This record gives sequence, C-alpha cells and structure tokens, in this order.
Amino acid sequence: MRRRTVISMGAGAVLSACTRALPAPQPTVPQAAAAWTVQRVDATPIVAGQLFACIVTMPTSPTARYAGDPIWVEATAGATLVRGAVFWYQDYDEQTLAPQGEPHWRVHFNLPRAGTWEIRVQTSPPLQVTVADGATRRGFVRTAGGGFVYDDGTPFIPIGLNLGWSTSPGAQVLADYRQWFDAFAANGGNACRIWMASWSFGIEWRDTPLGDYTARLRQAWLLDRVLALAAERGIVVMVTLLNHGAFSTSTNPEWDDNPYNQRNGGPLANPAAFVTDPTAQQLFAQRVRYVAARCAASAALWCWEWWNEVNWTPIPEEALTPWFMQMNAVLAAADPYAHPITSSWSSAGDARRWEQQPLAIAQHHLYGGDDVVRSLNSTRIALKSLAGRQPLLLSEVGWSAGGANPVSAIEAVHLHNAVWAPVFMGFAGPGMYWWWDTWIAPTAQWGVFRGIARFVAQQNLTNYRPFRPTGFAGVALGLRNDREVLLWLRAGTYTASDAQRTYLDENGQSDWAYSVPMQSLEPMVLAPLIDGVYAVTWFDTRTGEWGATASLTAVDGAGELAIPDFVNDCAVRLVRKEV
Repeated sequence: MRRRTVISMGAGAVLSACTRALPAPQPTVPQAAAAWTVQRVDATPIVAGQLFACIVTMPTSPTARYAGDPIWVEATAGATLVRGAVFWYQDYDEQTLAPQGEPHWRVHFNLPRAGTWEIRVQTSPPLQVTVADGATRRGFVRTAGGGFVYDDGTPFIPIGLNLGWSTSPGAQVLADYRQWFDAFAANGGNACRIWMASWSFGIEWRDTPLGDYTARLRQAWLLDRVLALAAERGIVVMVTLLNHGAFSTSTNPEWDDNPYNQRNGGPLANPAAFVTDPTAQQLFAQRVRYVAARCAASAALWCWEWWNEVNWTPIPEEALTPWFMQMNAVLAAADPYAHPITSSWSSAGDARRWEQQPLAIAQHHLYGGDDVVRSLNSTRIALKSLAGRQPLLLSEVGWSAGGANPVSAIEAVHLHNAVWAPVFMGFAGPGMYWWWDTWIAPTAQWGVFRGIARFVAQQNLTNYRPFRPTGFAGVALGLRNDREVLLWLRAGTYTASDAQRTYLDENGQSDWAYSVPMQSLEPMVLAPLIDGVYAVTWFDTRTGEWGATASLTAVDGAGELAIPDFVNDCAVRLVRKEV
C-alpha cells in the first residue's frame, strides 16, 4: 500500500503530472471510407511474438467510440486464427506529448509464428503480411504447477519489482521508465507491476465523462509505450486495473473525485455499490474491453490484476466473488491471448480465499521492519495447501507502508532479505519491492537483483520442495528434490530490525553500514539426502558469482556440509552425481 502525494488540478481533480500541461485532443469524426479496409501502420518488419498495429477504416464510422459490441479483425495462417478488437486511437509526439495526426481506429495483433498471414475485417480485401521468426520468441507467461512457464514450456521465475507509476512531467515519464527498465534488466529483472491509477495511466476519471476516454487517450498511449519499452528489454508487466483509493473513503481516499460518485454525476451513492450496481458493471466492463483491445497483444503483458488491496475499500469480500466471475468472463471474451488474472488484498489471508475466488495467482503484501523470514513463515503455513496449484507472489514488500527507512543501509538489509527469502519459502519468485521511485532508483539499489537472478537461472522452482535445515547457527532455508539441494544461509541477526538497533547503539552517521560476519562455523548435517556424492558449489549473493567448490558424500540419508566463512549470507547448490 502506498502513502503517496498527488497533484491537485483544481476542482478536486487528481491528475498525473504527465498530463497537466497539454489540452486533451478533441474527438473528431473521420471521413467514412468507401469500404472496410485494413492497412499497416508502417513498414516496420513484423516479428512473431511481438505486437504490431494496423489501421482499420469502415464504410460508416460508429458514433460510439468506446461502447457497443467489439468489432473483430481476424488474422489467419492456414488453420491458425488470431483475433483483435478494433479500438479508438490517437497518436502523440514522444518528445512533446502533443497529439499527432488524426484519431482513428486501430487493432493490435501478436502473431504466434512466422509465415504469411492474411488479415481481414468484415468484408475487407485481405491484407497479406509476412511475419519473421522471433529469435527469442517464447510466447506469453502462463501459470503451471504452482509456478510460471512461457508458452513454449520454458520456466519463468519473476524477478520482480513494483514500478507503479512516474510522477515526472510530460515525456519525462517515458525517460523514467527507460532508465528504470534498463537498470533493472541489466541486473536480471524481468517482471514488474504497473497501476492504471488516476494520476498515472488511468483512462477514466473526473476529467472524463464516464465511458468516454477521449480526454485520456494520452494516458492510454503512454501505457502502450511503457509496455513496448518493457517488451524490448524482456520485462513482463502485471497491469493493475483498479487501485483501492479510487473506491475508498479512508485509505488513500479518492472517492470524492471518482466519476462513479453520484456527486460527480455518476451512478453510485457509495463506493461499495461498484460491484453490484448494473450501470457501474456495464461501464467498467466497457473499460475492460477497451484496455484489453489495446494491451492484450503486448509481449510484455504478464497478467491482469483487478484490484490493488481491495480490502481498503468498503466492498465486502463475499460480494467480490460474483463480481470476479462476471468480470473474468468479460475479460476472457476481450483478451484473445488469455492472460492470467489475479487480484490483491493487503495480506494473503488463508488458503480458503484463493480456493474460493476465481483467480489464477495468489498474492501477499508485507510491510514492517521485522525479519522477513519470520513474517513469511506464517503466510507459508496458511497457504501451504496452494502448493502445486496457484503460484504465490510476494507482490509488495517494504520496510514500511509509510516510506523507505531514512537510513538507506537499514532499508537495504530489508530489501536483500525480501529478495532471497521468498524463493525458499514456497513463493514463485523473489519479493517485489516497493519504493522504486523514492529509494531504489535514487540510491541505485539495482544490483540486489543480480544475485538471485543468476542463482535461479535455468531452474524451475516447481521441481523443488521447501524445507528447513537444522543445525546451523543462523537462518537456513532450503529447496530440494531427488537430485539437487539449494540452500540460503543467513546470519541470524542480519535483519532490518537488528540493523536499526545497531544503528541507534552506534550513533550511525551517513556512511554507516551494517554487516554480520559468520566465521569458524561448525559443519551442518543435511538430511534427508539420497545416498551418493554431491558436487557442492558456493554462491556470492551480492556479486552473483559462483565460487568455491567441494564435495559432499551422503551415507544413510545424511551428509556433512562444511561451511566457509561469509558475511551476512551466502547460498549453495548441491547436485548429486550420476553413478
């Protein structure tokens, strides 16, 4: 949950800094074409697995730009059919964000294989296009066996981070995302979470009539560009469609400015009615169809998130189940690529929530300066029955929901723990940290992701079972299967709370740092192990480098692991040699 500062634009409207300097484009009615046509936007080569766009013209242009039944465009190659829905589009200049050209109808496609394709809409003559093979084409990310895989079966472990929005002015929004994506990807990052909030990429707010997104086509275009930047760097995005504040009167409240509010001309007397009022349901379903038409074809789209922390709204949880089912059906019909769907609460709750709700991915959010391992242990136990079914993400984590710790070294300890611990505790990947724009980027914390990304590279976490080794003078977490063991060993006091206490005891200064040497450690007995000889390779969690090697022999189901000296934490991989 974010304690944030918003920019007021007068009359109570809350807008992103990226929109405040320019007037919205006014809707125009294009000249009707003599017939249905589909044409390429430009001559850029089309690559399998990547988004490309076409312009659609119609004999009679619908007067309703955003409502009504979808108009589908079909792309075929042999027996393979891919559909895309037409949507209303305005282009913008990337440097000034001024409208560029006339608004028009577009369609987005992501074609799964190379070859010759024909594209048609209604009675249009076919547009024939040649699609080249993508060198790294793996398809979209799916859920499988409690984890994630690409369409081609390659395991996907989300090395993730929240990158929810930028409040920079104008085109600097795109510059921010380029900088963040470049630094993140260079250190192994491959997943992020972005909100369609009123102050960022939201397309419907008090400055728009309900159901008319014309005044916010700039935000939609910016989201297109951000998704394109992510795709270019191999990063996938969880798109959050609704933030809690928009329908809250108490927590980050924005209800007073919400266009669904009766006081603003909307249909709702209170925010809880959003999930039950037929008019609200119809209007939101329309928005979902529009967003899916624009975004679903992006190679960067990982999954849809209905709500961020819906428990901060007055909507009762029992009312969400039928709403989820209704809106899942809307999205399934609008998203030809069938991306996974999720939603979040401020904590995961217990397994019953995820067993009852029609959501493909379970999520947990965690804030507080306590030991991440201790905090996550109760969540792991509560959600144990989900193992092998729904992936579990620690999709928000931070020292505090109120802001990063003013002592960067303390927050860095918390970040390091949040990145490493979840992998060994039944989560589908590392924790996705918060405070990207106020702490991670300004203090260049990107290197923390390098170690975990390299350690789990080429692994499939669903092939392992978490366990807690004993006999180590600190914290030991492990993953194992019949052939391999992965271990993370950490000093017991390498936690943010211990760092905070030490900082106060030592009257730390601006260059203060926290470290816990672990020396002259007793060997640790690992059990149970399948008897045999194991190759042991140690790993530096900070540099991301594999280091010293050794051998361990397991006899009668146990083996003795000699532990080298280390500072703060280390990791190790044991692989049983084939006889």
